[in-house]
Amino acid sequence: MQATLVISLDFELFWGMQDCSVLEEYQEHVLGGRKAIPLLLQLFKKYKIHATWATVGFQFAHTFEEVQQYFPAKELRPSYRNKRLSTYNCFSFIGEDELTAPCFYAPSLIDKIAQYDGQEIASHTFSHYYCREAGQTVEQFKADMKAAKKIAEAQGYYLTSVVLPRNQCTPEYIAILRDLGFTAYRDEENDWVHEKISFRPLMRALRLVDVYIPLTGQGGYIPRDENGIINLMGSRMYKPFFKPLSCFEKIKMWRIKKQMLYAATNGLTFHLWWHPHNIGVMTEFHLKQLEEILGYYDELKEKYGMRSLNMREVAEELLSR
Repeated sequence: MQATLVISLDFELFWGMQDCSVLEEYQEHVLGGRKAIPLLLQLFKKYKIHATWATVGFQFAHTFEEVQQYFPAKELRPSYRNKRLSTYNCFSFIGEDELTAPCFYAPSLIDKIAQYDGQEIASHTFSHYYCREAGQTVEQFKADMKAAKKIAEAQGYYLTSVVLPRNQCTPEYIAILRDLGFTAYRDEENDWVHEKISFRPLMRALRLVDVYIPLTGQGGYIPRDENGIINLMGSRMYKPFFKPLSCFEKIKMWRIKKQMLYAATNGLTFHLWWHPHNIGVMTEFHLKQLEEILGYYDELKEKYGMRSLNMREVAEELLSR
């Protein structure tokens, strides 16, 4: 396979943070992320980047009244043992529409993204569903994904790629995605940190170190066809500025470029991902770094023939063989 850069964005507004952050404290990031999206789209246009925008299903709705029409029956909503995880709790305090609740609804932004060439609107589940959390069931996940497809299709978007929140994948749930017509998903990184370390705080610490110091290898790979659905695992999350480690920012960029070069020279796929809210503060700084990465991709395209494809495009190519 030709060397390929895949970029995906977990477009989740506040839905993915509601269990661990307070809206009043984090909304600057979310609102800043909304403002950053048009700037990102201009960068993608400049460098001819095709990207996948994995979007929480709730965000397709224009109003609370509209989104309710797609709610699964109560018994088919996620029954997490940890009740804080359920995003349905948010509807008791958010506004009615995108104007009054911009941290929760985004139909205008979805339409804007779709207007740009090469931008794929994909799924981040309907309710930012957690597949490995205790209490939820396979039946609830299936209902959630059906709702995600239905609300998107009502707006004219046909979803074929999915990024599961927090990359919580299991074979049983991937089989459901395949049965529902999805052809690509992003698995978590395939490295020893994810395979060997089960204690989550230690895993997170090691993953942070790996942003700067190469603990887990080069990140390039050949996508896997898993009986009709393509596994496009992540290679590297673009980490936003972290003040305690600010002296290592140049090393962070070197690490990403080194992995990209390895993929380009070995005919592999490199999958870079982040959330729009990651660049919602210090936006100019982060966009400058991202443009540096995209400029380097341009060099690799010229020298080694690397290309940019979104997840749907990779799946279409591989499944047509």
